[in-house]
Amino acid sequence: MMGDNNRKEQPSSTGYQMKFLSLNRDGRSAFTPYRPSTILTNLQRGNIKTQSIREIPERTVFELAAQGELYLSHLGAGGVDQVDENGFTPLIWASAYGQLPTVKLLIAEGANPRIKGKNGETALSFAAANGHIHVLRYLLARDVNVDDYDEEGNTALMYAAFNNHTLCVHELLKAKADLTIQNINLETAFSIAATRKSKQVQIILERHILNIFSEELI
Repeated sequence: MMGDNNRKEQPSSTGYQMKFLSLNRDGRSAFTPYRPSTILTNLQRGNIKTQSIREIPERTVFELAAQGELYLSHLGAGGVDQVDENGFTPLIWASAYGQLPTVKLLIAEGANPRIKGKNGETALSFAAANGHIHVLRYLLARDVNVDDYDEEGNTALMYAAFNNHTLCVHELLKAKADLTIQNINLETAFSIAATRKSKQVQIILERHILNIFSEELI
């Protein structure tokens, strides 16, 4: 997937973490899903010898969703739409990490794909920012608002354009994403793509604009 180099990863000491950043002009990436902790990574790779259950760190519902290892029995009293300290649901975590089977499981159980994090983050915007096209398509088919924006006015289309995720941009445009929306910096998806030198996204957006003009002339 193009644009993967735009997502920076950093080590974490407390398992899976996600940090939602804005599309400011200083070049920061839209989202930063951090690497799993060393312990989690080694457990997954089988590098740690068999330990007792007490010695293995207990993973949260959100970490399980991010890893695609969440079962309904893990949800407990918190329910399918429980949130972490950032207001992120298991569905948002699964979407950010591209875990389509988990996304389907949660939505089938009644998870609300329209829930926003504390800063306006959505499952759709995370999927778009990280280039998870299959998750994005599935969410769009669940009647989410394609033009939902965060507290800084950034839409899923802007995040996809920022990270040069061409397939996501194309799919969002098919879903009637609004190209004219501006964020608090008065930037549009097209101007963001131009600033980021996301050439393929620029081409897709230009063609879409031309098609709109052509239809209006008919």
